[in-house]
Amino acid sequence: MISRIFTFLGLAAVLAHAQSKPESVYATTPAMQNEARATVALIERYHISKKTLAEIDANEVIKTFCESLDPAKLYFTQAEIDGFINRYGKSLDLYLVRGNLTPAFEIYSVFKEHVAERTQGAIAALNQKIDLNQPGTFPLDRQKGNWPADTKEADDLWSRRVRLDILSELLGEDRTTQKKKDGKNASVHDTQVPEINEEKMAEALTKLKKRYEKTRTYLDFEPQEIEEFFLTAFSTQFDPHSTFFSQRTLEEFEIGMRNMLCGIGATLTDDEGYCTVKEILPGGPLELNGKVKSGDRIIAVGQGEKGEMEDIVGLRLTKTISRIRGKQGTIVRLLIDPADNSGRYTINLARDQIKLVNQMASARCIKIPSEQGNINLGVIELPAFYGKNPDGTGSSPTKDVEELISKLKKLNIKVLVMDLRKNGGGLLTEAIELSGLFIKKGSVLQVRDSMGRIEDYRDENAKVAWDGPLIVLTSKLSASASEIFCGALKDHRRAVIVGDSTTHGKGSVQNIIELKRAFKDFDPKSAVKITIQKWYAPSGSSIQLKGVPADIIVPSVYSVLPVAESDLDRPLAWDSIPPSLPKSDDDDSLSFKISPDLIQILKASSEKRQTELPEFLTLNRTIEWTKSRQVRKEISLSLPQRRQERADDLAFREQVHSELDKLAAQKYKTVEVKLDAAIEQEKSEDADKTSKIKRASRLRDPIEDEDWPDYDIQLMESVRIAADWAKLSEAAKAGAASR
Repeated sequence: MISRIFTFLGLAAVLAHAQSKPESVYATTPAMQNEARATVALIERYHISKKTLAEIDANEVIKTFCESLDPAKLYFTQAEIDGFINRYGKSLDLYLVRGNLTPAFEIYSVFKEHVAERTQGAIAALNQKIDLNQPGTFPLDRQKGNWPADTKEADDLWSRRVRLDILSELLGEDRTTQKKKDGKNASVHDTQVPEINEEKMAEALTKLKKRYEKTRTYLDFEPQEIEEFFLTAFSTQFDPHSTFFSQRTLEEFEIGMRNMLCGIGATLTDDEGYCTVKEILPGGPLELNGKVKSGDRIIAVGQGEKGEMEDIVGLRLTKTISRIRGKQGTIVRLLIDPADNSGRYTINLARDQIKLVNQMASARCIKIPSEQGNINLGVIELPAFYGKNPDGTGSSPTKDVEELISKLKKLNIKVLVMDLRKNGGGLLTEAIELSGLFIKKGSVLQVRDSMGRIEDYRDENAKVAWDGPLIVLTSKLSASASEIFCGALKDHRRAVIVGDSTTHGKGSVQNIIELKRAFKDFDPKSAVKITIQKWYAPSGSSIQLKGVPADIIVPSVYSVLPVAESDLDRPLAWDSIPPSLPKSDDDDSLSFKISPDLIQILKASSEKRQTELPEFLTLNRTIEWTKSRQVRKEISLSLPQRRQERADDLAFREQVHSELDKLAAQKYKTVEVKLDAAIEQEKSEDADKTSKIKRASRLRDPIEDEDWPDYDIQLMESVRIAADWAKLSEAAKAGAASR
């Protein structure tokens, strides 16, 4: 029945359009023509690959542009995509060289017709009786799927999409706070799958009708947006980080870089019409809240503690961001739809600037019991390679880590652990200087540009802050500047790398070129972000795709999530250049080096624990649970099955929660070691805020809820590895003394 509704309405809309098709107001302006020609010229000239326009697959440009309009592959059919390719593919290079955007505007015209047809059909379908107890499935990742072959297949896809949306609304709000008998809030893992009644069904249908209506506005793009989609579809054929910035996008980027406006401290992206959290920034309101994770969706936004919640699904991302931003200290309420489908919930956040002190390095001294007394181990967490403010205030990670090392030395630590698991990078200069705290002198990284020229970035300061045993704890999220640091210390044999099998794998450098600076008499304030360089570890190995491999693997849940460079479309290839390390140890190197034999001993002990300790059974089950959801191709459209799946998920969470709760009660004794700047700020802040900062400091798994037990399996194992190393060092010293 629903499929027939879609077919009828679709044909009616097409016939009406054919009878009175209005002239398109979308056309290439002189400014657009200049921007398109400049984009092609700059990328051909400066991109690291040295590819030319002739080497780019025009068919892929057209497909990528269509995907930017229709990422979920719901509006176009494969027959239409093939038609676009046949019409424009052979001459697309001429269109681009001349700066003619006609193909983009004509394709968008067809897309806009389909939006009207499908929106009308979806709203009509909601007025029909829908049996949610019938079996059926919907493909989970439409972005990786195919467009429907024809209109009939598209109608069936849309009828299932409507059922999926209804089920998502009915089962979404099952994490609202309940009250226990003692008056305290119930934890999330205590909630139950909600019952479905007529009132709840009516509310869901009303909300979906409003959302579908909003789709017309959401997908009504301005000419400059179509231009940006089209030129980015071209530029991303070179690599995923090369993009065209329209004037509006460039202004938004500059605002983010200057941190001019207050918000929630997150990078947001549009994913099939949903505002999705791409990255949570260290020290921001969202991180301090500790509940939201990357991949979660923001469904609705409310102003103040009592303002009406506005559904933002289908709203343009720029408009969504404008609702989230606001005056510092004001409250914004967000309805969150978790990526793991664990149930929606609402959070209140006070808008704020990201405070440097909250993203600064922090440390602790962990005391491990042994036969000879406690073994003191130092852990320094560095969430970002931050830098000084434009006015010269603030600090640097190098200075902060040096201060923390000095304080940890006074506690007589034997081994130092640098935790970079959630460090997504930052300033290149800081990565070089920080590496210098652990080596006397030497190469830290090499950079090769599009002309093949290689530059060696070196630490020339012989000062060393820590020359003892060093472990670097990493994850698949450790990227860019973090990988520079890890790669340098690994190549200099100064640190044992522990964590996920490898780091993120981003080994490229981008530069933003404003077109008005590159060409005279250029009016629009637009730009092109181009990958101009690749960087390499001192060994000459590229970090691109492969990342920095761990010496000892202690996996996290992120090891099975698609968050690495290799998960992006068309990433640059791995390669290598000649090494910049000396062939043999010289006078500038430290006498302390890590041998392969030492790594094997530490690795064997860790692997033995990972097969015997109960906590690794919990970790492995959690990883497998996450992996099972990543490999799922379809989601059920049967209400009874979906309710059972939700009940199973809640039961699994409660089991993991209980197991970690017991482990948390047995943690080692810890002494917090703080920067002087952090101590000064805490004097002026309440204890509740300070505790939130502590709670949010570690890497949080996607399965976690806000009241999750504070037990960090990866960190605890790295501490055990450090304790093994300390014991080996003490035994070696004792043996040397006896001789």
